[in-house]
Amino acid sequence: MVIMDVYPTDMVKVLADGLTLVYHEARNVRHLVKAEHMPAIGWEHFSSLPKNRVEAWRAFQDVRKTAAVEQTADKAVKLFEKKFAKSLANLEDLYANPHWKHAGAFGGHAWCSVTTAVTSLRDAIERGEVGEIESATQSLLKTRHNNGAVRDKIAELDREIGVQTGRWWR
Repeated sequence: MVIMDVYPTDMVKVLADGLTLVYHEARNVRHLVKAEHMPAIGWEHFSSLPKNRVEAWRAFQDVRKTAAVEQTADKAVKLFEKKFAKSLANLEDLYANPHWKHAGAFGGHAWCSVTTAVTSLRDAIERGEVGEIESATQSLLKTRHNNGAVRDKIAELDREIGVQTGRWWR
């Protein structure tokens, strides 16, 4: 697929999907909190999300839809930051926490690379460099997390809740 066939408006949609995924995964902070590897303070928004991944994904759809129609990448990111009181940098720090190894298949270091790919796409869109946007988008589409490909996870979660997945994820 040629990425620029969907640029520029769909690039913010791709970013919104990526943001939804990295913020959705942060709900697993509850495992670090429970094991007393992190304080609960400041992570209440995430800990209060449904434990079931599909129900949690459903809970993110309003902010995902709103972010997807924003005119800039920065505005899309700010919606998530405002709603969850955490930045992408906060999530990178969360996923870098050395105690994820005790949390089984939840969260963890693989999500650092997913969050970095989302951040790179945000930055590329804001700079407006076509080649850089294409590269950052391809990177996000190919990124893997701790038990599979990001594109598969988004498509699967969307299917579970009956949402049409963007064509770039299929």
